[in-house]
Amino acid sequence: MQRMESTADRLKRLREERGIGSGAELARMSGVPEATYRAYESGRRPLTPRAARELSAALGITWQALLFGKEALALQGAVTTAEQASALLDQRTSRKPRAPRTPSAGSLPAEVVSMGGDSWALLPVYDTRASAGPGQEIDSETVIYRIAFREEWVRSVTAAPLEDLAVIAVDGDSMEPTLRQGDTVLVDFGQKRPQRKDGIYVIRTDGGLQVKRLQIDLATARLVVLSDNKAYEAQHGIRPEDLAVVGRVIWLGRQIGS
Repeated sequence: MQRMESTADRLKRLREERGIGSGAELARMSGVPEATYRAYESGRRPLTPRAARELSAALGITWQALLFGKEALALQGAVTTAEQASALLDQRTSRKPRAPRTPSAGSLPAEVVSMGGDSWALLPVYDTRASAGPGQEIDSETVIYRIAFREEWVRSVTAAPLEDLAVIAVDGDSMEPTLRQGDTVLVDFGQKRPQRKDGIYVIRTDGGLQVKRLQIDLATARLVVLSDNKAYEAQHGIRPEDLAVVGRVIWLGRQIGS
């Protein structure tokens, strides 16, 4: 039985049929980062409608044909936008309906733009502060602007959907010298379960949001909540289910000279 051609197979076949000698060459022709293209052709990363639009021009085909192959003709007129293609691809790859996704603090439509031959993810910056001290509420958080991160870099630090990433500011001194007042942190809201090694997380307490270092006590399987500032006492013996973890801090930004 012949194996169905995958999108990655199709991309490689079309590139070779057009006489384009390497993925790096097609990436340059299309303005797609080379590492990102390699992930598409190897199948490590699904080809998105946005990327298909960029690659299809160099291949001399429609982006629908690149995404859907022989079925593209049957879909003509039904799939004219990236949103329609994304929805259809999701239906084609899911064997059972997905449970509705619970919106998280970073749940916003992802925005990706092409600049200078690279893809950039525009991640939201919330008008709120995650306190490294007493904590503040963010129930009515709003996005005040977006920061552009190179998409290839984002993918090097997390596999999370872009919708689960956002930037917030740090308030307080309990995490000094690691985090200082006014620092900005990139938070992966999909990482709500601390791993065996310690990490810095945003947690929600009665006092609001706080940034703390979390460790797992392997002897008891309970959490230890730590402040890097030794003036603050550690909290021991916390059951994981009793701690509301909002997300994990994966990047720090700091203004110099302030």
